[in-house]
Amino acid sequence: MASPIEHLDVAIIGAGISGIGAAHRLLTECPGKTFALFDARAAIGGTWDLFRYPGIRSDSDMYTLSYPWRPWTGRDAIADGSSILSYLQDTAEDAGVTPHIRFNTRLVSANFSSTTSHWTLQLETDGGGDSERRTVTCSFLYSCTGYYNYAAPYRPDLAGIEDFTGEVVHPQFWPESLDYAGKQVVVIGSGATAISLIPSLVDDAAHVTMLQRSPSYIVPVPRRDRFAAAFRKVLPPRIAYTLARARNVVYPLSFYQLCTRLPPCGEGVSAGPGPQHPQRRETAQRSLHPRL
Repeated sequence: MASPIEHLDVAIIGAGISGIGAAHRLLTECPGKTFALFDARAAIGGTWDLFRYPGIRSDSDMYTLSYPWRPWTGRDAIADGSSILSYLQDTAEDAGVTPHIRFNTRLVSANFSSTTSHWTLQLETDGGGDSERRTVTCSFLYSCTGYYNYAAPYRPDLAGIEDFTGEVVHPQFWPESLDYAGKQVVVIGSGATAISLIPSLVDDAAHVTMLQRSPSYIVPVPRRDRFAAAFRKVLPPRIAYTLARARNVVYPLSFYQLCTRLPPCGEGVSAGPGPQHPQRRETAQRSLHPRL
């Protein structure tokens, strides 16, 4: 006899930063609703558990990235991946979210019925070699999957790559045993992954080159936020966090507006006009013309 189909008020797909936040809101604001988080992986954290490349860290400050109901109290405003993962694990446990997570469960299909106003989910659970299909229905489906394809990351069609005799590595599947010491390394791209990865490679690699299609504005900032540290010394934690978060929202937004409305000023700030960096300033003046 077939098992009865389970019905949930809310089904959350993904147990990463978004899924944990959604579950907390349901627990605190809709305590009578039934829900579950389904995650295809065996661990909590989503992206922050998947990516293990050297130097992985947040690409925005933690006062903005963290949950408002659990302020970030770490020393670093730009935190490394392991610290963020610990923060998510502790948050999920303390908020009572963890018992609602069903790991190793992948969403195969989701179909909505206008007649019943319900979603019908086909789920596949990996039981250590044996897969089991089952059906769950829900009234609301909350997709918190992010934008990464965990199984097949984006790989651009690079002509001639098959003739390259060196090693080609995708950061999403960084081998733990990869030895790049003393080697010539080229990092293709200049996004958040490249910015995080390159500083961790330069100490051991013979030479590291960033290959980018067009330059972008990059400004070095301290890992630790001195304003947030000052706020914490004289103000209660909640107020200090609120002020630090407000500052870190306004500052990058203002800088973005500066770069888009007055590009020459943005170039000057990014280049770092100090006389101690004449070569960097000359290079920036010659080639730093971002496409906005």
